[in-house]
Amino acid sequence: MECAELASPYKEHLFKALQDIISNDEMLRSMGSIRILEIGVKTGENIQFYPEGTHLIGVDWNVKLGEYLIKGNRSWQFSHVIIERLITGDGSSLKEVLTGSVDVVVTTRSLCSVKSVHSTLQEIRRVLAPGGKYIFVEHIPEKEGTFIRWLQLALTRTGIWPSLFGDCRLDVNCVADIENAGFKKVSWTFLALEGYISYSLHLILSRQHVCGIATR
Repeated sequence: MECAELASPYKEHLFKALQDIISNDEMLRSMGSIRILEIGVKTGENIQFYPEGTHLIGVDWNVKLGEYLIKGNRSWQFSHVIIERLITGDGSSLKEVLTGSVDVVVTTRSLCSVKSVHSTLQEIRRVLAPGGKYIFVEHIPEKEGTFIRWLQLALTRTGIWPSLFGDCRLDVNCVADIENAGFKKVSWTFLALEGYISYSLHLILSRQHVCGIATR
């Protein structure tokens, strides 16, 4: 949550693009709404940026996500969206979601823990409607030859870091995967999160990010 807060200004800028989305779904379009699928909902920190009346499909391993979003202490913060469906998983298989039925897919610090980045991106591209947007903010490794990069590799390949942080892998670099996933257009920028969090090593090891938008 602390890392999400540090990333909030960058997300706010990215999610402004949602205001210009017109749904491919005729019924949602008539209501002025859109359908968003988010992979890795976690504590729902991105929902604040979703437009009023958004139909949300959430994908997460947390089987109690629905209870948290609807009945939890923070549920009032999510009341402006309509939770259409919750899927238990990581996004590498979205067979419950129809091809071309989603206007926007969102991942933030999630591709690091999926079973297959390639499969997940192919599923994202499949479920997006023509012209649909994939919005991403993902942490990436430090540059080759640095001590931090060595530490990221060591902690990941020994299984220490994934076992502590929900299968997160610090050596995943999704930039080339996104670029080669078959999207019509991809634009991104790199950023390094700065600020204070209570567990500083976590920020040091996952500081570098790529954020952007891909168009189906």
